[in-house]
Amino acid sequence: MSEIATIRIDEETKRKIKQYAIPVSRVARKAILREIERREREEALQALRRMKEILSRVDIERVVQDIREDRRLR
Repeated sequence: MSEIATIRIDEETKRKIKQYAIPVSRVARKAILREIERREREEALQALRRMKEILSRVDIERVVQDIREDRRLR
């Protein structure tokens, strides 16, 4: 389902839109989708940074020992 969004533009911009026959809806949709993708990438990067910080505190030798112990007990 589609929704309607309205933007307010100045007269000069409106004149140029008509002059260049710019398909406003298509351009606006693409711009909004690009911004959404940019923000999603930024969120993902922030999550990766948090994970990296958490994982940097993990003692790898301890993890290896625990895995070996678990395998030995099977």
